[in-house]
Amino acid sequence: MDTFSATTTQNLTPADQKVVSLLSDRVVLKPLTRWNETYKEFPRYVMEYLCARYVDPANPVPGQHRIDELLREHYVDSDAKELIKSRIKEKGEYVLLGSLQVRLDAGRDHYWAEVPALGDNFVRIGQRLLHDYGEILLTGGAWGTMTIEYDSHYEIKGRIYPFLIREFKPFQITRLDPEDYIAKRELFTTEEWIDLLIQTIGFNPTRFSDREKMLMLLRLVPFVEANTNLIELGPRETGKTYTYRNTSSKSFVISGGKATPATLFYNVASKKIGILGYRDVVFFDEIAATSFSDPEATISVLKDYMQTGRFSRGPLEFSAQACIVLGGNINTDIVRRAPAERYRHLFEVLPLELQDTAFLDRIHAFLPGWELPKINPENYAQGYGFITDYLAEIFSRLRRRNYQTHVNARVDFAGITGRNQDAVRKVTAGLLKLIFPHRTDQTLADDELERCLNLAVECRERVLAQLAVMAPGEFSTKGLEVKKIVE
Repeated sequence: MDTFSATTTQNLTPADQKVVSLLSDRVVLKPLTRWNETYKEFPRYVMEYLCARYVDPANPVPGQHRIDELLREHYVDSDAKELIKSRIKEKGEYVLLGSLQVRLDAGRDHYWAEVPALGDNFVRIGQRLLHDYGEILLTGGAWGTMTIEYDSHYEIKGRIYPFLIREFKPFQITRLDPEDYIAKRELFTTEEWIDLLIQTIGFNPTRFSDREKMLMLLRLVPFVEANTNLIELGPRETGKTYTYRNTSSKSFVISGGKATPATLFYNVASKKIGILGYRDVVFFDEIAATSFSDPEATISVLKDYMQTGRFSRGPLEFSAQACIVLGGNINTDIVRRAPAERYRHLFEVLPLELQDTAFLDRIHAFLPGWELPKINPENYAQGYGFITDYLAEIFSRLRRRNYQTHVNARVDFAGITGRNQDAVRKVTAGLLKLIFPHRTDQTLADDELERCLNLAVECRERVLAQLAVMAPGEFSTKGLEVKKIVE
């Protein structure tokens, strides 16, 4: 085990000292979560929860040993599920560490817990736990420790359902006050706050330029602004997948492979909503390698969803707020930090079925991933940042707040198409939520608005520039002329 050294906690920077003094109950020393490479399989928020609970930054080794012991004793690999079932039966109960999700089975009028560690989708759950944690368990699930007991007498229609979750302690934050978070923003300068966010998502802000940090924040816009669609193309190992997999439990990463209507939208056979219905962000990683079953139908429904936030399956119609993010690799001239010149247009790397101008026009921003450096060990966070799950829950709450009114009050969109207006408005509002959540349309300074607006316009124009190459008669290379309203 590569134990993290306690000396990292010494000689904190003034920025870290400020963060600890003002936010001590919701921050963690980020390097603490990286002491053992064998824990890569765990979401970062799980390790941060354990570190925040058990590890003293001034003397981390005992706490790290405690976590090692906890995981060794209570975390189960999928190939050991039959052994764990046997232990539950023989001992009467067992404490298990893992993920838990709950669904309503309307046909049986029953709630069932899905416990991947047991390989069982029909585990009973106590009513008190549904009352206390139902909202999070029914909308994506949570990691935690659960006490599972065995009762061979529980039967429905001749089938025995012996496993019952009697206790559950989530690792994730389920209740918090976003107003307090916004008030804390007032105590930091803009650059201090940006650095805190960069540190929170796992990177060392001192290693990146202001431009690179803004692009890293652009990756986070889908977490705070519902129904925002983003694409990022760039070289490998720049942190795309790392960010979307570890920033929030409410995101879902599709890594290549096949995307089906049942997975994305609604499974008619099981009557179960797809991932777009209960996640905040769906990230298509390695998009060039992704295939779509029944591509014509899938892309058609996805296209409509990206425009309206609604999708239909059979006679049923659903509304959702999940953002679509496409991530892929593109050959890059590392010296010039630009895409290789051989491409006629940059969407060439997408699957053919996605090279549809109507589909691509629904992407609100094109993040130039070729401008971001590869992530080396020295680029990882060294100081304090928000506990990941705390910030993820804050982000989820910010989705319910309308900062587009800030943009409408200060920007003149005359002469710009509705789709372009929506794109610029959404991305600007998302950046405002991230960087200036404490501002109203009256208190937002011109330079603060420009910082967010200019990046939103640039990234929408990048989409339009590629579309103009693909369909020059339909799209123009002319820039978007947005103007601030002069008061």
